[in-house]
Amino acid sequence: MKKALLLSQASMLALAIAGTTFAQDASVDDNDQIETITVTAQFREQKSTDVPLAITAYDGNFLDQIGVAEFDELSAFTPGFVVQEQSVNNPGFVLRGITSDSGASNIEPRVSVFQNGVSIARSRASIVQLFDVERVEVLKGPQGTLFGRSAQIGAVHVITNKPKFEFEGGGEVEFGNFGGRRLNGYVNVPLSETVAVRAAAAYETRDGFIDNTFGGDLNGTDTFASRLSLRFRPNDDFTFDLISHYSKDTPPGTSFKSGVIPALGGSTNPNEAASLNTFGNFPGLSELGINREIFDLTAIADWQINDSWRMVTTGAYREFDSLEVFDPDGTAIDIFIFAEDAEGEQYSLDTRFSYDDGGPLRGFFGGGIFFEDGSQGVPLGLNIGNTAAIFGSLAAVGTPDANGIAPFGGSVALAQAFLSGDPSVVAAVTAAGGIPQNVTQLEEFTNFSDNSSFDIFAEVEYDITDRLTLTLGGRYTIDNKETLFSSEIVQANPLTPLIVGTPGLFVGNSGGIISSDDAGIDNSFDGFSWRAVLRYAVSDNANVYFNYSRGRRPQVIQDDGNAQPDGSATVDFNIIPAETVDSYEVGAKGSFLDSKLNLDAAFYYYDYTNFQTSITVDAGPGLPPQFVTVNGGTADSFGVEVGMDARLTDNLNLFATYAYNRGRFNETDDEGNPQQFGGNQFRLSPDHSFSIGLGFEQPTDYGTWFITPTYTWKSSVFFEDENTGPVTVVDPATGNTLFTVPGVSQDSFGLANIRAGVKLWEDQVRIQVYVENLFDKEFIIDGGNTGGALGIPTFIGGAPRFYGASVAFKF
Repeated sequence: MKKALLLSQASMLALAIAGTTFAQDASVDDNDQIETITVTAQFREQKSTDVPLAITAYDGNFLDQIGVAEFDELSAFTPGFVVQEQSVNNPGFVLRGITSDSGASNIEPRVSVFQNGVSIARSRASIVQLFDVERVEVLKGPQGTLFGRSAQIGAVHVITNKPKFEFEGGGEVEFGNFGGRRLNGYVNVPLSETVAVRAAAAYETRDGFIDNTFGGDLNGTDTFASRLSLRFRPNDDFTFDLISHYSKDTPPGTSFKSGVIPALGGSTNPNEAASLNTFGNFPGLSELGINREIFDLTAIADWQINDSWRMVTTGAYREFDSLEVFDPDGTAIDIFIFAEDAEGEQYSLDTRFSYDDGGPLRGFFGGGIFFEDGSQGVPLGLNIGNTAAIFGSLAAVGTPDANGIAPFGGSVALAQAFLSGDPSVVAAVTAAGGIPQNVTQLEEFTNFSDNSSFDIFAEVEYDITDRLTLTLGGRYTIDNKETLFSSEIVQANPLTPLIVGTPGLFVGNSGGIISSDDAGIDNSFDGFSWRAVLRYAVSDNANVYFNYSRGRRPQVIQDDGNAQPDGSATVDFNIIPAETVDSYEVGAKGSFLDSKLNLDAAFYYYDYTNFQTSITVDAGPGLPPQFVTVNGGTADSFGVEVGMDARLTDNLNLFATYAYNRGRFNETDDEGNPQQFGGNQFRLSPDHSFSIGLGFEQPTDYGTWFITPTYTWKSSVFFEDENTGPVTVVDPATGNTLFTVPGVSQDSFGLANIRAGVKLWEDQVRIQVYVENLFDKEFIIDGGNTGGALGIPTFIGGAPRFYGASVAFKF
């Protein structure tokens, strides 16, 4: 009933928007118009206002105008899209409330990130610099027919500039606070009438904005990226593009700062100085930070066979190697030191035949193959004495009551020692309690995946009348997914069993790599996704549509390694069912007022089955919790997205977006049983968000002066599906409050930015100054993390005020 009511109301409102604005279309005098961007979301060139799905597309010029060079900056201006960038190694892509951020090699992303038609969705390699791009398209809703792999809930497509048959070039130099420097440039050279090349590169560095009291800084930037493209066009009917990309990132460490234990001589404020370190001769990983390299090679052959048929084949090779070392307890005290060592290698080939003879029938069909080998290794170091002391103090907290008050069940003296944040105080108290000092141990667990996928797909579009068009499409996929697991106590300490009761704290010795194949698990899965669309052209410039589609996230073979009292490990493989979503969407979009106003609105309802999520589970007394993927049950979400671009005067442009998304786990499953996260809000998913900006330009005898202020805002978010609130920990013996564990969430906040400058010599030179986070708003971008499972959640502070100046040129 709720679904039918929502869609009926959305349909009436969409028709009203299209009808009302259409009636105004011819009533305004001709003036400067807003250019409607051309997109290829449906694998043919169309005006974005003609595409019957929710899409936000920005070209490279607009991204330069508002100062967008990274995905998280882009998401602030894209309704229904959030990118949480803990680091280049650990981003979260969120579309309409659904998050895709797992680094495990055996779990498919929900949001597909594509670059030039090739999936780059593995989260540890999905963040790329947005330099020398033609445009970025963000498609909301299941895109299985169009994009297939990992597009269960949407797709982000980056299309880079290809070589042209003319000589041109350009570059930009930027300097800012915190030692910020950005250099980028490109040159395009035609080698002959049939061959052209284009080279582009970008380098960015900025000191970290969080001081580390142990030396250096945290949350900085250091990245280099380059691209070399070749285009061969022997005639008007055939084009071959070869694109190679290389990037390397070596930023300092991420400030996972404890919200319970203060920094040495400081506070628990995540936006202030932290005290993070490594210890215990963590082998080869002595420095906090990231070292990531990505290389890919893409070949695209585009052949216009005749007036009706076209064939496009895309083949690609991609590899990445990423190592991040971080302090997961977020304190100066030697408790844990972790790393993540992720690698991936993939090959793909996709061929698509398209038909369009100018008549009422259009369509495409094709197939693809995808091969992938990946691994995620987690080396971890433990100070066994301090770890045992944490379990006996700050982690010894009972279940909170309805008021968020929880009883304390550990040592008050140990808790107070840790709450000092001073390693010397902790050492003195633990020594007095007979807990051995400097007992370190190294452990490691790794998951591997060997995936292959085979797809066939087809879509047909038919004009029922001059104004009404029906689209039907589907994709059938066969997946072969072998999951492997290994765990090892790399450097055992003989005192560990005496202190914590088992030879290994997090893992045991698996005796090598264990495969789901060897365990008798059926690794073959298949599934079908589809979409059906009705589009009605209210006018030549306005459309309404209804879209029903099914998205699918393949089954997960979960690898659970359980440490045993004798130091061994058993590995159990469990199949988490495929997650599916049924999507219902009504939309309206168009260009109005003689192309001075572009409007679009989309209303949607999602119904999830077998919602896959990651949780921590109790591994037994005295043992740390385990992180596993589980079937979270059923969930639904509904919302609205609105975008506007208006030419107010010859010199003034207004752009704005708004999104409402109510994503919640259902209170009960389909059989009426209570669900674990019943009623909870989806993580990283604000209910409301909006952005607004003005673009003003004034030509003078001394160039064209411009100013672009923008403001973005989003409502409160939780960082975990558990929706953890603040917990007040009370000593049952005295009734006194011992400490407070902060809630793992961020209240609503907004950020103001401004850019201003002058364009000289017909925009051949641009000089500008900028300020980001104008009012220096403090906020956090993540919370919980590894420390959250131990009762000491960590938090990552957002960027403070950045400012600087740049000079750009073209020739």
